[in-house]
Amino acid sequence: MLKVHDLLESNVGRAKNKRLFIVSSCLVNDYPDIVSGVSREDDYIVSVCPEKHHINLIGYKIASFISYSGINEILVFTVDGSLHCIQLQYIVENIKKHFFKDIKVRHIVFSHGESIEIDEKLISLSRHLSRLQKNLSSE
Repeated sequence: MLKVHDLLESNVGRAKNKRLFIVSSCLVNDYPDIVSGVSREDDYIVSVCPEKHHINLIGYKIASFISYSGINEILVFTVDGSLHCIQLQYIVENIKKHFFKDIKVRHIVFSHGESIEIDEKLISLSRHLSRLQKNLSSE
């Protein structure tokens, strides 16, 4: 049975020696078997919905987990194309860039029934529409 904790209601010290697995709440509710298939035994799984909670609050909680539990690896699993879910990908990369450079982060999106791993460089690039436009214009 998949044990999933609510990110904002979880004690940040509970994830010691585990990978922090952050998953969109809707994936847990609608596709628990898919989430289970992506998870590992050593995961501390938390779910959250950026449509329901402000991303700054979510980011502070994620940074607190990293700091207090000594997290050195994070998996972010969201719905592809969701303008709310993509914020989870962005905030984790932002936390890594500014505070925890050595943390390992993996990004996965769920699209049309399959889980697709996304390169962290693409997460960064997708935040900068002007760069994307330049790349598109040069083709």
